[in-house]
Amino acid sequence: MQIAVVADVHLHDLYGGYGWIEEGSGDIALRTFEDTMASTRVFNESHAAFLAVLDDIVRRDIRDVVLLGDYSDDGQPGAVAALKGILSSYEERHALRFFATFGNHDCFGPATRHQAKWLTKGDGLDPLLVTSNDDALAPAVFEIGMLGTSTEDAVEAMASYGINGLDDVFHWETPFGGSNELAKRHAPGDDPVCLDLSYLVEPQEGLWLLILDANVFHRENGSWQVRSNAAWDHVLAQRPYMLDWIADVAERARLMGKTLLALSHYPAIPLAMTGEGSKRKAACTPDWSERMPSLESGRLLAEAGLCWHFSGHMHVTGQIEHEGLVNIAVPSPVAYPGGYAVVTCDNENVECEFVRLRSVPGFDTAFAAYKTQVRRADMGPAFHEALAADDYSDFLHAHQKGVITSRHLRKDWPPGIVESLDMPVRQLIGAVPYLAAQLKHWPDIGDFQLVQMLEDYYFIRSGGEETMRALPEDRISFYRHLGNAVQTSGRMDLPIENLAVLLTALL
Repeated sequence: MQIAVVADVHLHDLYGGYGWIEEGSGDIALRTFEDTMASTRVFNESHAAFLAVLDDIVRRDIRDVVLLGDYSDDGQPGAVAALKGILSSYEERHALRFFATFGNHDCFGPATRHQAKWLTKGDGLDPLLVTSNDDALAPAVFEIGMLGTSTEDAVEAMASYGINGLDDVFHWETPFGGSNELAKRHAPGDDPVCLDLSYLVEPQEGLWLLILDANVFHRENGSWQVRSNAAWDHVLAQRPYMLDWIADVAERARLMGKTLLALSHYPAIPLAMTGEGSKRKAACTPDWSERMPSLESGRLLAEAGLCWHFSGHMHVTGQIEHEGLVNIAVPSPVAYPGGYAVVTCDNENVECEFVRLRSVPGFDTAFAAYKTQVRRADMGPAFHEALAADDYSDFLHAHQKGVITSRHLRKDWPPGIVESLDMPVRQLIGAVPYLAAQLKHWPDIGDFQLVQMLEDYYFIRSGGEETMRALPEDRISFYRHLGNAVQTSGRMDLPIENLAVLLTALL
């Protein structure tokens, strides 16, 4: 039994124009290069990357594909229609079947949400702010097609992709029974607008896919907001019946000899941890810490019977285990390293292959516009490195490097670290004897600048084992020993000590 799992496609509608460009005119609607390089995902390349993923799935003769949410960027009807056009094409030509769940970029609870994006045409000139808010001041362009959809609208659009069941599957149910009526997709007594769109489906005989809706919405300042930070903590707090249903499904799967895989948009356990037993804890930078669920959520899901959970949202590749629950983080096609996952099941044996995108035909569709924008503005070296990329893999690598420099370093680390990026590691740790001693066996690494360690951390965090294999073995060994020395010392006073521990948690 084999399935493909595709997370965080973030499809940007190049050809529909969001109502701003006349459909069929031949022109395209592009996000600006500046916005692309400032984001944790690329935009204009999403269409070509998604086609490359689906073509690879077809080549592997895989039929069933799970879309782990954030299939659109950001739930505009045009983007969703563009996605559905692609899905329909692969259904008709290659008999693929798609099973979807929603992410925080696909729908916005009981109400729609205004969106605004800086767009250019294919020439890359004169970016305009295109918005669904008719109160926006000129020179913004008002287009209702930029409006992000409500959850109910998203269900209507994606109903045929597992949300409301399929005719040619062996089994389908929800936490509330076998009905797909929207009015019944919430717990008794809950607000009917707070939908739970989870479902269990058996697409292949013996394989149960528990596709869990982990979007929980709440009112804040008069509007609906999704609780995307520590999402599973909110799911279990606000939908206590979920654990009973999961436990019932897991027990039935065991008795009937089914292979059970759970899938949702958000990670079910922290994606990096240190320590053992009661001392185990998440090991993350500040922005990640607030996005990770508690260890207790993972323990409760494991106690309910889940062994395998696949997540997206974080745009990273990796696998981590806690209390018997294995969480596999599925990469996004539009962020380094760029790819998807192939899952092979044989009874209780589950294997996951991370497939990396390298050659993506048409990934450079926006490059002419990018070059125009680079010529007209003083953009940094990361922009030029991205434009020099020979293939999609190189482009995502350059993009990631730019995001590290412009966003992660300044957001995650104190000023003292940011001001010391060019400092050699030997100089940085020389005043701390127990750290300096670690250089005895790796003298060459002492000449490395701090920025290299930081870049390695973020690349390893995103790319997992493949990134580690690409790095020199002695560098990985040094990071392990440095981190172990810090943990043995019990000290965490210096930023370099924190960095060493974070690196070790990934290795």
